[in-house]
Order: sequence, then C-alpha cells, then structure tokens
Amino acid sequence: MKTKKQLDRLFREQFKNFEVSPPPVVWENISNALHKKKKNRRIVPMWYKIAGVAALLLVFFSIGNYLYDSSPSTLITNQEKENKSIPSGLEENNTVVNEDNNTTVDASEIKNQKVSKEQELVTTSSEGIKLDHRQDVQKQKANIVNTVNKTKSSDIAVSSEKVKTEKANSETSIVENQKTEKELAENISKENKTKTDFKKESEISESKVVIVEPSEENKKSIFDAIEEKAKEDALAVTQKEAPENRWDVSPNFAPVYYNTLGNGSSIDTRFSENSKSGDINYSYGVKVSYAINNKLSIRTGINKVDLSYVTNDIEFAAATGEASIKSIDYERSNIIVAVGNRGTLQPPPSGTPTMIDGFVIVPRNGVIPGTMSQQMDYFEVPLELKYSLLNSRFGLNMIGGMSTLILSGNEINVNSDGFTAKIGEANNLNTLSFSTNIGLGFDYKLTKRFIFNLEPMFKYQINPYSDTSIDFKPYYLGVYTGFSYSF
Repeated sequence: MKTKKQLDRLFREQFKNFEVSPPPVVWENISNALHKKKKNRRIVPMWYKIAGVAALLLVFFSIGNYLYDSSPSTLITNQEKENKSIPSGLEENNTVVNEDNNTTVDASEIKNQKVSKEQELVTTSSEGIKLDHRQDVQKQKANIVNTVNKTKSSDIAVSSEKVKTEKANSETSIVENQKTEKELAENISKENKTKTDFKKESEISESKVVIVEPSEENKKSIFDAIEEKAKEDALAVTQKEAPENRWDVSPNFAPVYYNTLGNGSSIDTRFSENSKSGDINYSYGVKVSYAINNKLSIRTGINKVDLSYVTNDIEFAAATGEASIKSIDYERSNIIVAVGNRGTLQPPPSGTPTMIDGFVIVPRNGVIPGTMSQQMDYFEVPLELKYSLLNSRFGLNMIGGMSTLILSGNEINVNSDGFTAKIGEANNLNTLSFSTNIGLGFDYKLTKRFIFNLEPMFKYQINPYSDTSIDFKPYYLGVYTGFSYSF
C-alpha cells in the first residue's frame, strides 16, 4: 500500500510539467479558422479559438487521466519514444510557431528541455526507490511488472499506437501550419502594400483636385438670392394658376340704350334746348377670349350695334330747298321737309306737293307737330380685359377696355302720330370713332365647358362727330347675355 502511494507521488511530480501535442483535429480547426479569417477579416473568429482551446483542454485532460492510471514503464517508454520521434520539420526549421501566443520557440530548446526532464525523472525515481524500498525492491518490481503486464498490456499497445499516430499527425500539422503562416504573412504584406498604394493614390488624387471658389464678382448677394427666389415662386404660382381651358367663344345679344350726357344736339344748334329721349335698340355678335391665367383674360370680337335717339318738340312741313339744314343731306333738292322748333315754321304755299315720286313726304299740307329721330348703325370691334374677382360655380368679373366703331349707316326721320318719313342723312358723323368700355360680368358654370354669361356694360363714345362745336356727348348701355364654350 505504501509502495502504491510512493508511485503515485512519483508520477504526479514527474508529470507536473508534462506537455502533450494536440491531436490533428485541433490543427485542422485552427487551419480552417485561419482560412476563414483570411476570407472575411471583418468578423473576428472568436468561436474558432474557443472551440480549439476547448478541444485542446479536452484532449489534455483525457491523456492526463489515461497516463495517470498507466504504469511507470509504459510512461517512461512512451516518453522515450516521444523524445526520439522529434519531427523532422522541427530539426530542419528549428522553429515552432505557437498559434495561441503568437510567439516563436526554437526546436532545439524544446528537445533539450525534454531530455533534461527525462534525466530528472530517472534520477528521482531511482532515489525514491532506494530510500523507500531497500528491502523489497526486487520483489515489488516483479509484482508491479506482472500486474501491469496482465492488466494494462492492451492499453500500452493502444497508447503506443496512439502516440505514434499523434506524432505523425502533429508533424504534418506543424508543416501545414508553417505553410499557412507563411501564406498568411504574405497576404498580410500584400494587403498592407495595397492599402499603402491606395492611400498614396488617394493622396495624389486629392492633391490633383482643384477647388474652384467663385470669385468676388460672381458671388451672389443675399438680395440677388432673394430676388431669384421671388422669381421662382412667382413662376411656380403662375404655373399652378394656369387655366385648364384657355380659349373661349361666346356669341352674345344685348338690348342697348343710347342717349347723351350733354344738352347739345348732333343735328343743329337750334335744337340744343329741346328735350331728347333715348331709344332702346339691339346689339349682337360674337367674342373670342384667351385666358392668360385663372384670373385674367383678354378678349375681342365683332358686334353689330344699332343706336338711335329722339329730339322732341319740333314741327315739320313741305318746303323748298331754301329751308334746308346744312348738317343734313336731303333725299331731294327741290322739295324737302323743313324741320324747326315749335312755332318757328311758316305754312307752306298752297299747292305744295305732299308726295314726290310716289313717296309721301308729309301726311298733309301745312305745319305738322311731331318728333325727329336719328338712327346710326356701327360695327363694333372691342378689345377688353376681364379680371376674375370670384372664380367658382358662380363667377364675378370686372371688365374694362375699348371699342372701335365703324359707321355703316345713318338716317334722320320725322314722326307724327304714327307717320314716319325719311328726310336724309347726317353729314357730320365720323366714319371711325371709339368708345371706352367698363362693366361687370356674371358667370354661371353649367359644365366645365359651357358657361352662361350676363354682362352689363357702359360705353362712352369718343369723337363721333366731325363738328367739334357740337355739345353732344353720347353713350350707350347694354346688357350682354350669351353662352360661352371653353376649350
């Protein structure tokens, strides 16, 4: 029993610093981890290191437990074989790379350390046997050898084969590991060189970049920037306000009332004090409109306008050409219809005809009280702007502009109790005159394209007469209605 304890203590002391080479599986895991790290360097292979260390510890404890239970002769024999079978790769290269600590150890140092350990083991074992077992050394040795041979013979053989296999695998793994380390070092140097070249190229490219700063003349002030921003905003608003349908065609019809703002007469000054009354006539035509934006549109067209007014408190009679009025071109020159204020005409001589060329010029012989009317026909070409105040289903617009009036006809008539006779034409009317227009427009959208229009307009006529001494200021009012079509 005492001998067994001494042997146990002997083996503990001798294997206290015992080192065992890891199996090939560990080297394969380490090699795979290195290759994986080489392919993807962004991910640190911590799990591979942990797995390798765990496997190494597992193998270490397994072999330690096995050797702890083995006999002294087997352990010494295995150790001698291990010392004798130093890998040729170590003798040739004389260096071993320690993967865990990244340090290089000389192979000769490892060999010397193992030989010294063997000598210490033999010396210590011999001294312990001499001191503790002087009397029964031979007997105990025989018993130990017999016991070991009987119980551990198979284990010794297996262990020897295992150690041989592990040593061969370790030699191969060390050589492969050295090759892997060399390739890894070459790759690292290549990568460092590539990074250095890339850095140099970056520095060169950066040095070649020329930063062009705007000169003082080209720099924009804050006021210019604000002005440009305002222009951009105005352009965006204009584009946003662009109407869906720009063109508009509108036939129209209107009753027109014609009168004067002054007290003069357009026919002769003798009728300036006479009362005058306007007549209601008609205007019709067509207008074309173009929408500049949703608010403003411009329009033109052509209308036929009939205008007339009446001078009251006059009398007329058949007379010779001596009683004519210079502003009237009479139908006939020998017998005319004389016109004057009430009580100013002399009765015509007896036998004065009341009919000429089959036309009755007066209803009877003598002085006949009545009225005198003047009728004028114009072609009107307006040019107007329409501004939208309210743009919804019900629209409200303000209209302003001017019109060109082209005289197409005029006549002067006398009237009495249903009798009407033409006495001639006014010769003091300008062929071309103008008018200023202003009014309101009311719209009702029946659909997106069809719109009902109602537009009361006031138009003041400018220079209608060639005689500037005439204090006659004509105007006319019209209520234009119609339907417009947008496209």
